[in-house]
Amino acid sequence: MSDKETTQKIVEGYSKAWASGDIETARSYLADDLEFRGSIDNFNDADSLISAISVFLNILKSVDTISTFYDENEAILMYDCVTDSPAGTIRTVEYFKLVGGKIKEIKLVFDASELRKLMGK
Repeated sequence: MSDKETTQKIVEGYSKAWASGDIETARSYLADDLEFRGSIDNFNDADSLISAISVFLNILKSVDTISTFYDENEAILMYDCVTDSPAGTIRTVEYFKLVGGKIKEIKLVFDASELRKLMGK
């Protein structure tokens, strides 16, 4: 399997796992010292991200993939998070960097205006 195929397998596995609510499997794809930078939160460890995802799953109805890009150790996904909240459908772009077969870095970009209101931030 090429590095590109490995990257695709890891990123798709992670994304499908969290989107379906399989938090334990999603966590297994992440490096312990994950660097996460998002439109609302920033974390320096995987467990903090997993906790945030667990809360987000309470309003998530579906994740609809728009486009994907995979390279040797990087990936970019564009997708819509359909929620049953006033935020509605959230167009999202997510960048991944892999190191040693784990997701080491995630940069998540989306319009967080409505979610911030819901969270009181």
